[in-house]
Amino acid sequence: MMEFRVLGPLEVEVDGRVLKLGGAKQRALLALLLLHANEAVSRDRLIDELWSTPPETASAAIQVYVSQLRKLLGRDAIVTQPPGYLIRVQEGTLDLERFEESVARAQGAPPDEAAELLRQALGLWRGPPLAELDGSFARPERARLEEQRLAALEQRIQADLALGRHAELVPELEGLVREHPLRERLRGQLMLALYRCGRQADALEVYRSGRRLLDEELGLEPDEELQRLERAILNHDPSLESPVVVGVKRPSVAQRRRASSHTEAPVPPDSVAVIDPQRSRVMRHVLVGRRPVAVAIGHGSVWVANADDGTVSRIHQDRHEVIRTIGIGAPAIDLAVATDAVWVANGSAGTVSRIDPSADAVVETIDLRGSSELAWNPTYAVDADDDSVWIAAGPHHVLRIDPTTNETSAIIDVGHVPVGVALGQEALWVVTTAERALRIEPHTNTATAEVPIGYPVALTAGKQAVWVSDSRGQVWRINPDTATVTQTTPVGRGLVGLCATDGVVFAANNADGTVVQIDAQDGHVAGLVPVGHAPTDVASLDGTVWVPIQSESAM
Repeated sequence: MMEFRVLGPLEVEVDGRVLKLGGAKQRALLALLLLHANEAVSRDRLIDELWSTPPETASAAIQVYVSQLRKLLGRDAIVTQPPGYLIRVQEGTLDLERFEESVARAQGAPPDEAAELLRQALGLWRGPPLAELDGSFARPERARLEEQRLAALEQRIQADLALGRHAELVPELEGLVREHPLRERLRGQLMLALYRCGRQADALEVYRSGRRLLDEELGLEPDEELQRLERAILNHDPSLESPVVVGVKRPSVAQRRRASSHTEAPVPPDSVAVIDPQRSRVMRHVLVGRRPVAVAIGHGSVWVANADDGTVSRIHQDRHEVIRTIGIGAPAIDLAVATDAVWVANGSAGTVSRIDPSADAVVETIDLRGSSELAWNPTYAVDADDDSVWIAAGPHHVLRIDPTTNETSAIIDVGHVPVGVALGQEALWVVTTAERALRIEPHTNTATAEVPIGYPVALTAGKQAVWVSDSRGQVWRINPDTATVTQTTPVGRGLVGLCATDGVVFAANNADGTVVQIDAQDGHVAGLVPVGHAPTDVASLDGTVWVPIQSESAM
């Protein structure tokens, strides 16, 4: 079967083999015919589009290019049809046609169905369309196709917002708004997602920065829709509230009642709960910085990233008290511990900070915005060992840093926004907004497996399995050797942090203020510990579980 692809570099594949399509002009002619598949394109138009100043031999050259393409594609693939030529494309064999069909089907479909159709459509894109081609037609066609992609992306984000996936959308939207700062629909979607996460001030700042940019660049005010959204956010308009996602099995009422009897009062916000998992109860709590979002353990300490005040709290593991507060100077959103460093991903700042545990200080801040390819990209997540630091960065990269030099040693394109990274026994695992878990081979920096999963929120790698939570409230178990899903556990929407230990997986539920204990063998919910407010992450060592708590749910 022959497949044609224009949503990225021009390609024709026959039975798994990509054809060599000849020189630039011949490839451009094929692209122009494919953009008008099953329609006749006049010889005069082909000449005008391929040459800014056509030579006298242009008509003969067109005939030669068509003849060569017929040898590649088959004599009947391109037919002469006055006033020019027509390429015959069977239904379903051109990626642009499949993209447009899926987008059309998504119009008016229920949000879950629309989101799935649009993900399928956007998954057909392999990069900038027709980037390698010249000719006067190439630039406007690239712009037209890119506009179609962005419109479909906005439509998919709208469907995800309708499904209550605002927390997962924030990192993606932050990257998109930086990439397309004058695109007001994306800015409005980011404002709404931030507001639904309880971040009203951040949502209003997104509006103000957009207003300044529009005035400076175009001398314009935001459109009426964006102005209405700002007023609604200022007034806490009930219409902005997130829809309720139903249909997910929750832990039973009996489980919740039994769990609630273990704790008399919720853990206060801006603190870390210390949990005894054997007795399924909170033993104590430790106050930390504002809006703690991530936790990691090492060097005899528990390390907590506090997003709103840009600090990392170091808690003594035995004394259960903060022994140092380290200023990062950026919105710390994730962290990882290695033998001689604590690494902090700084979100929208596009940097990674290196903390020396022996000095309790930042000794290096690595700017990951240095090249044009990666300019202004946020850093979403981090994991590290003694050999490498792995960063999930926008818009669709995983970066590898050499800790001996603090320099980027590899840039891995994972195709879509990476939500999280986790080091397993033999590989790095990455989950993306394409509803995929990728296994990355560290020796080659390439993906060796791709596992379809639900829309991912959190990721952890244990000794014998990789675990992913999704926005619908399921926890997926992946066999790292076969790269297959071996188990799913419905727990309840709101799972934002995971931690795998021997025999037990702990999941922080941001929506209902609990920590769920899942039996790693059979996947059943083995316990539930209420902590109150909104837990954001979970880590465990030596029989103690540590859970950062913020004031309001991010779901």
